[in-house]
Amino acid sequence: MSDLFINVFSAGSAAVLTSSIVHPIDVIKTRLQVCRKTKPMSRIFKDIIKHENVTGLWKGVNAAWLREATYTSSRLGLYDPIKKVYGCTTPENTTFLKKFLAGSTSGAIGSCFGNPFDVLKTNMMTSKDGNQITSLARRLYKSQGIKGFYRGIDSNIARAMVLNGTKMSCYE
Repeated sequence: MSDLFINVFSAGSAAVLTSSIVHPIDVIKTRLQVCRKTKPMSRIFKDIIKHENVTGLWKGVNAAWLREATYTSSRLGLYDPIKKVYGCTTPENTTFLKKFLAGSTSGAIGSCFGNPFDVLKTNMMTSKDGNQITSLARRLYKSQGIKGFYRGIDSNIARAMVLNGTKMSCYE
């Protein structure tokens, strides 16, 4: 197997596993962000358990898995090959700026792949009717076209570029 495939697969697998564990916190955070009234985190948690059962804490987890499998796989797995494109082939010609640009580029690419699933995940987490990912995707496409899957893409790319650029350039 190629190193690129191993890097992409490893990054995605680790991210999918991690998202499974932290997903309940993400659901609570998302509900807090869209809540009209100020409520403590514990109240949101209790409301979910009471009205949706414990499974409500994993609402949208399948979209979260797809997001991580695309976004994180790309942003981490493509970093090294992109770094080489920017000329980082030896320690002598590797600079912070080149690593930052490589991290920013791989973060931007990852955002383009992951944004559709990010949109679906947020919609699923906040829906009252517990939409299935396929029916929600069909409804979104029917009402907004392909553009609906890329709402917020500009801010998502900007965020990923800064985060991935700084993380990856400081990591080494």
